[in-house]
Amino acid sequence: MEEVEVRRFASLREERGPRWVPAGTVRCMVSSANVERFLAEPRNVIVVGVRRDGRPHATPNWFHWDGERFHISTTRTRAKYRIFRRDPRTELVIDDPTAFRCVILSGRAEFREDIAAELPHFRAIREKHGIAVPPAAEQLAALERESRVLLVITPDEPIESWTAWGLD
Repeated sequence: MEEVEVRRFASLREERGPRWVPAGTVRCMVSSANVERFLAEPRNVIVVGVRRDGRPHATPNWFHWDGERFHISTTRTRAKYRIFRRDPRTELVIDDPTAFRCVILSGRAEFREDIAAELPHFRAIREKHGIAVPPAAEQLAALERESRVLLVITPDEPIESWTAWGLD
């Protein structure tokens, strides 16, 4: 998709609302239970933000979904930290690399910088992806050394309104 098309799509979406999708786009109603099961599997979320010059910025990330929000560990030195501090709008894509299954949604990003208060979310991300979780004090020290913050994304709409396929 060319830069002009990306800007036009973003402009139309802003104008017509988050439920608008271009003609020909697949938008399937899926049960929230199926989506919840899919999100509980270890996989990446592609987090998309808008750079200052209008180009999209997309990165794969591990995440934890708590039933209301997506939690993603990042650092203050990453581009997404600057991008979402300026503009909290985001698109998320969670797909299955081995099957034709996918969830796509819009949301709003915020950062939580009190690492001690958010430690359970950092631990949940590691546990979900099968990574050993060190003792709390050790993990907290490592997170602080790395300038970690928690990127929290709240969906704009309920699960039943997300774009999804292959989850039935």
